[in-house]
Amino acid sequence: MLLFYRVTAEDPDPSTLAEDGLPAKGDAPVRLWKSLEALPAGAGPVFVVDQRALRNGDPAEDARSVRVPAVPPDALRNVDPYRPPRPVTAGGGYVGRSLPDAVALLLIFRRGVWDLPKGTKVPAESVETCAQREVCEEVGVDAVRILRSLGTTQHGYTDEDHYAVKTTHWYLMKTPERSFTPDRREGIRRVTWGRWPVARRHMGYDTLCRHMDRVEPRVRAALSDDSSEGGRRGTHSASKRSY
Repeated sequence: MLLFYRVTAEDPDPSTLAEDGLPAKGDAPVRLWKSLEALPAGAGPVFVVDQRALRNGDPAEDARSVRVPAVPPDALRNVDPYRPPRPVTAGGGYVGRSLPDAVALLLIFRRGVWDLPKGTKVPAESVETCAQREVCEEVGVDAVRILRSLGTTQHGYTDEDHYAVKTTHWYLMKTPERSFTPDRREGIRRVTWGRWPVARRHMGYDTLCRHMDRVEPRVRAALSDDSSEGGRRGTHSASKRSY
């Protein structure tokens, strides 16, 4: 999980934070915000904090923020050099199918690791449409059907002179197709089905591994329900499109 902090006039010089982190202000804890949208207004730089690197346990939380005693320097992700954070919205799919004794997921192999199909939203589309389009394009099918939302993941990375904060919206999907063509323009080399335990074991990103652990019961239940109802539920479908 990524958290955010806007520097104020009461803080130390931002140039010292790469070495010192964010100290507490007397007895007052450091307040970190859960989204860029929740940040209070101001002109100061915004720092991205990786909650996994906080050393003070699980902080008490409210709806929009958390409070921690201090933030160590290695939890700050965009300080040296400073790159302002920029939000990026993406969509992706858990394309699943029920087997007699298991659940299988459609996996892609890209940049040397196993992954799930996903991609960045363009301005003219919804996140659902983005997820459907990206799945269709990356695995080479003509249509997918959304069963349900599976929430979001978030990760950050350096993008030229900014620090991208990508929120990916995930959907459980099904497709009637069984022949797939990897989108080599996107660096995808293989598309294949994998049983859930195998997919989880070989998934190349920690963020997705943790997300798989959270959503597994919902995926199994939704696929089971859809199979028992013969796929007649009111779900969305989309065909492969070009943008």
